[in-house]
Amino acid sequence: MPFRFKPSDETVEAGFRRIACEALDEALDLVRAGSQPPERTVHEVRRTCKAMRGLLRLVRPAFPAYRTENSAFRDLAASFSRARDSKVLVQTLDSLLEGQKDEPAFAALRARWIAEGEAAGEESAAQLEACIEPLLAARVRAQTWMLTAHGEQALLPGLRKTYRRARHAKRALEASDDTPAAALASHEWRKQVKYHWQHMRLMRSLVPAMSKARVAKIERLGELLGDRHDTDVLLARLGSDAAHISDPQAASHLAALAHKRAAALMRKAERRGEALFADKPSAFEARWRFGTKLR
Repeated sequence: MPFRFKPSDETVEAGFRRIACEALDEALDLVRAGSQPPERTVHEVRRTCKAMRGLLRLVRPAFPAYRTENSAFRDLAASFSRARDSKVLVQTLDSLLEGQKDEPAFAALRARWIAEGEAAGEESAAQLEACIEPLLAARVRAQTWMLTAHGEQALLPGLRKTYRRARHAKRALEASDDTPAAALASHEWRKQVKYHWQHMRLMRSLVPAMSKARVAKIERLGELLGDRHDTDVLLARLGSDAAHISDPQAASHLAALAHKRAAALMRKAERRGEALFADKPSAFEARWRFGTKLR
C-alpha cells in the first residue's frame, strides 16, 4: 500500500484523498477477487481500516467529517475481531507452554479456543461479502473529502496531538501499580503508539531524514506492546475459562509465566519509549516541518 503523502501531491487535501482512495481500492480489489484465504483477506481489511483511522487522525483538526468517518472504519474492523482474537489466544498459549510439562492440562482449553476460531472463520466469507458495501461507500465519500487547513497546518497539529497522547499514555502506564490498571494503561499506550506509527509512515516522504529510522523504532515498540496485549488477553481468558483447565496448579503456573512475560515485555517497551517520547510535543512538532513541499 503506497501509504504516504508525496511532495508531488498538488495539495495536502489532494494527497489525503489519493491515499484514502488507493487504500480502499486495494481492499476492495482483494475482497472482490476472493483469491486469498478468508483469514488473510480479513487481516488485510482490518489492516486497511486501522491505516485509514491513522490517516484520519493525522488531519483530524482540519477534517470536519472526522467523527463520522472514524466510526465507520472502527465498526467495520470490529466486526472481524473475533476470528483474530481466537487465533492469537492459541498462539500465545502455545508459546507460553513451549517446553512445559503441564501442557496436557490445557488440551480442552486449547480445543475450545480453536473451535471458537473455526466458528468465527466460517463467518468470514459472509462478513467479507457484507463489507464490500461500506468500503465502496467510503471510497465514494473519500473522493470529496475536504480539509479546512492547508500545507503544514493541515498535518502538524494532528501529528503533535497524537504524539502528545502517546507520551501521556506512557506516563500513565508508568504510574499504574496494579495489574488490571497496568493492562488497561498498556493497551491505551499501544493504541496511541500505533497511531503515531501510522503518522510516521504518512510523513516519511515529506521529511525523509527524520522518518525512516523512527518508523522502524516505533514499529518495534508497537510489536512489544502488541505482544503484551495478547498476553493480557490470555490472562483474562484463563480466569473466565478456568473450568476447561484440568489442573488448577498448572493454571497457576501458566498465569505466573504470562505475568513474567508481560513484565519483561513492558520493561523492553519502556526502555524504547523513553528515547522515542523524550521530546516535548512542541519540540517534536518543530522538527517535522516540511515547508513549501505541499500546499
